[in-house]
Amino acid sequence: MNVNTSLTGIKNAFYRQDITANNVANINTKGYKQVNVVNESLKGGGVKGRAFVSKAPATHKGNNVNLVNQTVGQINNVNQEKANVNVLRAQNEMIGSLIDIKA
Repeated sequence: MNVNTSLTGIKNAFYRQDITANNVANINTKGYKQVNVVNESLKGGGVKGRAFVSKAPATHKGNNVNLVNQTVGQINNVNQEKANVNVLRAQNEMIGSLIDIKA
């Protein structure tokens, strides 16, 4: 059981949430370029987000932030957080059961 894998997943979800929140906060900022995140696998398990500036063309507001995509991203981030927390809980329960068996 690698607890680190779930912890990096939670950390990544919070990172992605920060990025989408910043994009939404700048939705009316002229010239702002949306930042996107791509997941990269870590050696030994886990995931890390890598941010990059979107090259999508600007809209009539003068930026390229897509509110629908940001909203969907925020929902996905929350689901990613919950899933990784549930994995940690299951690992904790299994460790507790193993200790009970060995004790």
